[in-house]
Amino acid sequence: MGMPRIMVIGSKVTTVQRVSRYCLTQGAEVFPYYGIPTDEEITLFAPQVFVLCIPMPKDLQYDILQPYILWSEYFVSEGLLFVTSYTDLYARLQEVLAA
Repeated sequence: MGMPRIMVIGSKVTTVQRVSRYCLTQGAEVFPYYGIPTDEEITLFAPQVFVLCIPMPKDLQYDILQPYILWSEYFVSEGLLFVTSYTDLYARLQEVLAA
């Protein structure tokens, strides 16, 4: 099995860079994206999992077929399952990639 492909999407450059750098240290192939990727970019990179960083780009409306992880540097109480630490991100990535 090759390196896992992770697309990290967000509107805050520093957040996307930090999460992307962490994923790189875990041996993943990473495509950091600041904004909204096109269908073609997603198809070409063919990510196995998305990490969607809060704040997400406005108008991000995709029917995401691949697994995704919601990342927030701060506690969020919107009822969604957000990952807020690298330990939790690692665990979620392992879960998603093992499936």
